Amino acid sequence: MKTIMKTSIVLAMIVAAATTRAQDRSTDPLQRITQCFRGGEFHAEGTYRLSESVVSRQVDTATGPMRVSIDDGYRMMIYRKSTAPLVNLLIERSAAGQFASDREAISRHMAALAAGSPPPEKVNVEHSALHGIDIIAINKPAMETSGVISMVQLFDAATGTIATAHILNQQGPAREFTSAADYAVLRDRFIGALSACMARKS
Repeated sequence: MKTIMKTSIVLAMIVAAATTRAQDRSTDPLQRITQCFRGGEFHAEGTYRLSESVVSRQVDTATGPMRVSIDDGYRMMIYRKSTAPLVNLLIERSAAGQFASDREAISRHMAALAAGSPPPEKVNVEHSALHGIDIIAINKPAMETSGVISMVQLFDAATGTIATAHILNQQGPAREFTSAADYAVLRDRFIGALSACMARKS
């Protein structure tokens, strides 16, 4: 599971170059989401807009690789009080007419991750909704290892926006939680803030 989730992060950042379609960067509809993390409890210390050459990425599924379109996007490293980052966040807008297929690809990817997780770290895909935003998540049951402890996907059909939050297992003195229960509260507070931000349309 550790290897699979690390691979997922790498894939989320890979440039799947395809220059047959030029992106319109005259507007920046995702900027309103990045602005939610310019201050406050959860704040970004690194915000990077994806290159115009990044028009898709690939995710692995049980039936083979599937393409996720990218019309625009941002990568953000989110911090709270610690010197260590808490969330590696990817925000993307699907290409016109591609949101449904992108969501299906990501949903199948999450199902494949869960199916491939070995005991004792067996996980399930969890479904929920907040502020009108659909959410699917995988939460690792143990916190002894470094890396990703939760992978959460948020879908806003109204704007064709998809957020991928890799919540990181901080280590040592930098860790901001002392138990699984503490972590769950912190995770849910961040996802609540992110979903509320995505739900605001201005």
